[in-house]
Amino acid sequence: MPIMNWDASLDVGVESMNDDHKQILDLMNAIHDRAATGETGASMIALVDALARVTIEHFRDEEAYMASVNFAGLASHKLIHADLLKTFSDHAGTIRANGGEVPSGFLMFLKLWLTAHIKGIDMKYAPTMPLKMAG
Repeated sequence: MPIMNWDASLDVGVESMNDDHKQILDLMNAIHDRAATGETGASMIALVDALARVTIEHFRDEEAYMASVNFAGLASHKLIHADLLKTFSDHAGTIRANGGEVPSGFLMFLKLWLTAHIKGIDMKYAPTMPLKMAG
């Protein structure tokens, strides 16, 4: 059972950002589903590392996109991204130290992160879009 499903409430109006968010959600769901079966080890660490890479790339691309449309909230958005990456990094370090065991706190962080960040923070740049932009 996935931690969260993509739906229209997560659509920020920018296809490339939506595609990134879907990829992040897919990785979160894979981590959640495998953790639910008790999976640990190198394969779980690899999934967490993949999520980190995708997220870092997404934040970089999202910040570049916001700069290209002169989004007024870019500076605060960068700070939020940095804070999320720090928290993620702390969780990932714990997962690595514990041999790929994923604690429930990490799964709760992932769900809150995706829901709050997209629906609360990313939606702030959605109104600046004149039309749906293709990635």
